[in-house]
Amino acid sequence: MTDNPINKQTFLYQFLVSSRYRIARHILLLVAVAAVSLNQNIYTYGARVELLDNYVYLAGFSTLISYVIVGYLHLYLLVPRLLLKKRYLTYIIYSASSILLLILIRYVQEYWIFTLSGIPPIRSSYFNMVSILDSLSDFMLNMICITGISMTVLLRHSMIENQRVNLLEKKQIQSEVDNLKEQVNPSLLFNTLSRTAVLSKSEPEKAADMVLRLSQLLRYQLYDGARDKVLLNSEITFLNNYLALEKFYSDSFDYRIVSETELTGVLIPPLLLVPIIQYALKRTGKQTSRPSILLQASREGQQISIICRFDETDTPAIQELDGLKARLNLLYPGNYSLSATQDKNQGTGTILLKLNTHGK
Repeated sequence: MTDNPINKQTFLYQFLVSSRYRIARHILLLVAVAAVSLNQNIYTYGARVELLDNYVYLAGFSTLISYVIVGYLHLYLLVPRLLLKKRYLTYIIYSASSILLLILIRYVQEYWIFTLSGIPPIRSSYFNMVSILDSLSDFMLNMICITGISMTVLLRHSMIENQRVNLLEKKQIQSEVDNLKEQVNPSLLFNTLSRTAVLSKSEPEKAADMVLRLSQLLRYQLYDGARDKVLLNSEITFLNNYLALEKFYSDSFDYRIVSETELTGVLIPPLLLVPIIQYALKRTGKQTSRPSILLQASREGQQISIICRFDETDTPAIQELDGLKARLNLLYPGNYSLSATQDKNQGTGTILLKLNTHGK
């Protein structure tokens, strides 16, 4: 439960998100920028490298500095303040302007280098069709590079945001589970102990059985309830003890639990089925006649079916299970179905939960 979620992700995820790779990310960016600037210098001065002598190093250094400045301008200013805030048009305008400025600086630098070295420039003019097409190609190449930087930042931001949301959802679900434990514990504990005290002399065996069931219930909540997954059979045993204690206190309903042997080894999150039983108890508590509750658990391939059928004459209120649905959305996204139906002819309500345990 305390494992760092980043440790369970791929290396790419860790490389983009984890702070321990911060320096490595900057080194990779600088290497990429250096490669682009080197390519530009080779294209511009490659034919006259020997004639330029030391001026070629000055050209390479100034090109690298200009690319680094523009790259980090996008990384720390344009992307956070414009792109991430969805000011797309402004971002595009500033990005295009920075690329045009980069091209202008390169042309000024090219003219300056050839002038200082006394070597005739490669270009006869900066305004002929060849230079214009070269500038357009240069612009598109640099825009692709800048877009790559921006998309990487967006991907990293999306990963961090998803991680934050997932942690908040898990904390919320854990809080709901803790609240569920508190709902199960106090009232049931007080009622059971009070009833046991009354029966300790008249029916000591029954009182001892209830204390044993209560201890098993509390042990499950304290130890198994803190795990990520528990055996479905253990959950069903917990529900059996829970219903037995409720019946022991009020004796106002009957219940039966049916589970198949194929459920052996099936794992589910702890206390997942408690809201269904609590819903059934709440709905049957409104009946004038003695109601009954039937809980069935079965398995077919990778699909687990939980059916809770109980006496009910009112319209089903599935919204009362919104907390359970929220937990299922987090734990079984796209791999579950939850429904509440009513058979008016038989006067029964049914909660049907189907879980696809494939990959779980």
